[in-house]
Formats: sequence, C-alpha cells, structure tokens
Amino acid sequence: MKSLLSVIFILFVIFSCSEIDKDCLCTEEYRTYLVTVVDTLGVPVDSLNITIKDKDGDELDVQQEPYYLGEGKYTVLNDSFTHIMCTCGTAQAIYFSATDGSKIANGEFMFNTDDCKCHINKVSGPDTLVLK
Repeated sequence: MKSLLSVIFILFVIFSCSEIDKDCLCTEEYRTYLVTVVDTLGVPVDSLNITIKDKDGDELDVQQEPYYLGEGKYTVLNDSFTHIMCTCGTAQAIYFSATDGSKIANGEFMFNTDDCKCHINKVSGPDTLVLK
C-alpha cells in the first residue's frame, strides 16, 4: 500500500508540472536598483519627495527606506515590479523624479525582466542625479 501511494504521488508530481514550470526556477535573490541624488557640490541629499512613473505616466508605489539605503540613495525599482515588465526582450522606460520643493532631479531608466519574471534587470540609467 505504501509503495502504491508513492507511485501515485510521483505520477501526480510528474503530470502536474508544465514545461514552463520546469524551466522557471527563481532564486531567492531580491534585486533593488538605486540612484544617488546629490546637490551641485556633490553632497548626497536626503528627505526628497520621490515620484516614479512607468511609460504610460502611471505612478508606481516604490517604497523608500532611507534609513536602510544610505545618504542620498533612493530606490528606483525592485523585484516587486516584475509583473509590469514585458518578457518580450524590449526594455521599459521608468521615470524617476526627486524634489525638495524648489529644485528637481530627473532620470530615465530602462528595465526588463527574464522569461520567468523572477527579477528585473536595469538596462540603462544613471547611477547619480544632480538636484538643480
């Protein structure tokens, strides 16, 4: 009886997996892409108001963790946004804006994802923005 249950279980596992599932094995890595915002003297600037938008102009709710990130560092995008990325090989534009109310720093970033939508990949974009 025990071996019959084992065989049934093995058959269930084999037939319940699709071809896509066999090829998709995501790691536990969690990718976060940052940008540093500095003033015109190169000093990192904290406590800015951040706006991040997708290619359609829709605002993305990207959580900022200033105590974790470091001085002047802000999250542009992380793996929690793989669902908005196309697996078609084309990178998607993400627009980052930081302001203190009178000065602004803007940047355009290009991201894509892998076929399994496990992680985002930064294709292009600056590492540092200047608040002007």
